[in-house]
Amino acid sequence: MASKDIKVSNHIPNDLAFSILSKLPIVSIKRFSCVHKSWALLFQNPNFLSAVGKNFISQYNSFYDDTCLMLKRTQGYDNRCVFDMLSGERFENRVRLDLPLPFQDDDTCIQILGSSINGIICLYQEGDHSKIVLWKPTAKEFTIIPSDNVNYLPYSTTLTKTHGFGYDSVSDDYKVIRHATLFERDTDSRSRNYLEGYRLYISKSVGKFWEIYSMRSNSWRKLDIDMPLRINESVVVYMNGMCHWWGIKVGKEYVVSFDLSNDVFLTTPTPLDMCDNSNLGMVERHLVVLNMSISLISNYAMNTTFHISVLGQLGVRESWTKLFIVGPLLGVEHPIGVGKRGNIFFRKENYKLAYLDLSTEIIEEIGIQGESHFCQIVIYKS
Repeated sequence: MASKDIKVSNHIPNDLAFSILSKLPIVSIKRFSCVHKSWALLFQNPNFLSAVGKNFISQYNSFYDDTCLMLKRTQGYDNRCVFDMLSGERFENRVRLDLPLPFQDDDTCIQILGSSINGIICLYQEGDHSKIVLWKPTAKEFTIIPSDNVNYLPYSTTLTKTHGFGYDSVSDDYKVIRHATLFERDTDSRSRNYLEGYRLYISKSVGKFWEIYSMRSNSWRKLDIDMPLRINESVVVYMNGMCHWWGIKVGKEYVVSFDLSNDVFLTTPTPLDMCDNSNLGMVERHLVVLNMSISLISNYAMNTTFHISVLGQLGVRESWTKLFIVGPLLGVEHPIGVGKRGNIFFRKENYKLAYLDLSTEIIEEIGIQGESHFCQIVIYKS
């Protein structure tokens, strides 16, 4: 019979706590850090962060087993776009893809919006003849998204900016979200001007709104919301039913997350460690999905040391955790996308494309030229 005098200790040795906590998801580590003062200090321990980073990289490897990469790059001075599918351990297997019919007459300035979802890629052009196409290259299928009727209103013209493409699992529907600005047309031809590729007459704005496209209904509808606008092309991702982009409002930067099922959004402020509100242009940011987590790759302008922070909980600024600092990386310009198992792709100063393996911090070239800055890589899973 066990003695009643045996006391159970509630003390967990530091090395055991270190080992257990380093294997938990980041959001859980943040939550448990309030349990004990020594646990709260773990994020100041380089060895602990290294262990968390290694565990983070090793997660979700099975998800990436049957994936490949889609590379979009431009060639020549007219920015003609070519698309390749890359596979193999060192991306040695390459297949050139034929663009869908809507882009065969004009293959310039094509962008990939967000991520590949169930084998579907959203391609778009924004300009005088804007197009949005949902493309399934493995099946050689595509869907042309119609223009909204607002584009044909008399005496007005429209400036649109696409912000996200994703899948709504609740309604089993693929959706695209964009922002539109209406301008009252000026009939005086002497006042013509160009604005972001659109031929607009100089006139006052008569309305701004958000709208969302449903593939199931093949139509657009207006949204009664006011979200921060997307800053640039390199910060649009999709994960778990939500579109995310890097946006700005009233001089402050946020991750904007839009839920495709219920048409609501929330914002997550910038990480404090790379916050420079006095001059937002000093920090370059690239929003990515790294190993199934919303992550931010940041660097100061003209600096090739990259800070990689992972978001533990949407809407909570304090849940950002800087897991990696890599660099300075010799000859590297900027990230163009992420691959599987923690690979981050860059364009180098010699125009060659390369990737950084976060687990080894080794950069390897893949033998492909990226002639201009307009390169994108997305994970493709059919």
